Amino acid sequence: MDLYDRPAANELLASRNDVMTVYREFENSEGRLFPLRYVRAGYQSDLPTIMVLPDGPGVASVFPYEILRRDMVKKGLDVIMMEHRGVGMSRADAQGNDLPVGVMSVENVLDDVRAVLDHAQVPRVVLYGTGYGAYIAQRFALRHPERVFSMVLDSPFTGVRDGRALRELMRDLYWRGTFDATESIARAVRMLVEQRVVPVDETGVVLAAVHEYGGVNSVRDLVDLLVQGRGQLAWASIHQIITGREWFNTTPYVYENDLAGRISATELGFAEASDGKPLDPLTVYARRAAQFPPFAGESFDLETARRSITTPTLVVGGARDVIVPLWRSRLAADEIPGAHVGSDPSNPRLRFISAHNVGHALIDSHIELSVVAMRWAAAGAIDALLDRDISSLNRSVRNEAYGRGIRTALLAEQYSPLKLWSVRSLAAGPLASADARGPRGLTRR
Repeated sequence: MDLYDRPAANELLASRNDVMTVYREFENSEGRLFPLRYVRAGYQSDLPTIMVLPDGPGVASVFPYEILRRDMVKKGLDVIMMEHRGVGMSRADAQGNDLPVGVMSVENVLDDVRAVLDHAQVPRVVLYGTGYGAYIAQRFALRHPERVFSMVLDSPFTGVRDGRALRELMRDLYWRGTFDATESIARAVRMLVEQRVVPVDETGVVLAAVHEYGGVNSVRDLVDLLVQGRGQLAWASIHQIITGREWFNTTPYVYENDLAGRISATELGFAEASDGKPLDPLTVYARRAAQFPPFAGESFDLETARRSITTPTLVVGGARDVIVPLWRSRLAADEIPGAHVGSDPSNPRLRFISAHNVGHALIDSHIELSVVAMRWAAAGAIDALLDRDISSLNRSVRNEAYGRGIRTALLAEQYSPLKLWSVRSLAAGPLASADARGPRGLTRR
């Protein structure tokens, strides 16, 4: 079989025992059909079926989450994951032709979710949605409340306000220095930009990535190195990984944003808040959005509409999330009535869990906590989970590896006998006497 023979590859992959197919119209009332794939594992569970909706919309479900499904089955759970239209095994029609970009819409995806549940004969489901998947979960709960037993919203995306909140959070942290722990870092970053040591358009994406996987301390280490005339290799490598690999935009069966990306760019406005100024973390989204019709405003105000969601809902978020800031996740719990414990609306206890030292998408960064949340939500025991100690749950190996990789790269440059470049002009800058204040060169306020 030719590696790039998409129809043959789809046919082979669809022969897996856990892969199901439901034929869907390109759009409602249109005669053309395409095979929408989904996987199901753990049929014998006594608990309600769980549908996991990953982040995206370009993220595949079948292959990237194989280990997650195995872990869920071991825990006695019945799980369904739908391959998003325009992605992976749901990318093409029966003849192998890519679906039209124009049929990529939230409305069609919501109908896809319902069609999968109907085909799987699941009358009520537990929805676990991450990021964009949490957006779909909320919209589905509003449209079909009778079909949803409970929900877990992981780092829930709500709309364009999330992007604006993220942009301002990054600037408060590392440009304005609003927080005591980052005031000196922000001062150094402003100096590095002013003296053109680092490109303005790279500051947001690089520092956001380092913050997500290494926290404030790793950002401080990187900035310290740059002030000392080192750190260029680490900076360039991180930027290249995030922005330089265009092939990542279409990695078959893993991440395929070239079709489904219309939803994030044109309909949901992922890049709407990008302004190209210092500490803009959305420049990658803006570049990817350029291939689609421009964003013309939100057609659905989820932030207002979700105030009528009464489905029992647990919201979880990572303290280092630089996609959907943690306070935005907490706001979701505050605004969704189903995420309230007790009958006093003026002082509710929120069904909300914050995970320390992890970033966006706990389903990727903290799998153990994600599976625990799913299981307790399926058992109808969300409130009991709120009183449990989750600190002993292990973070995902991949997330730990990213963090260690960043720390290792920074240590390598710190102790290298060679300086990769020279910034003698910094000697006269505002941090010239920083060594007198501590070994790291930068101090907290």
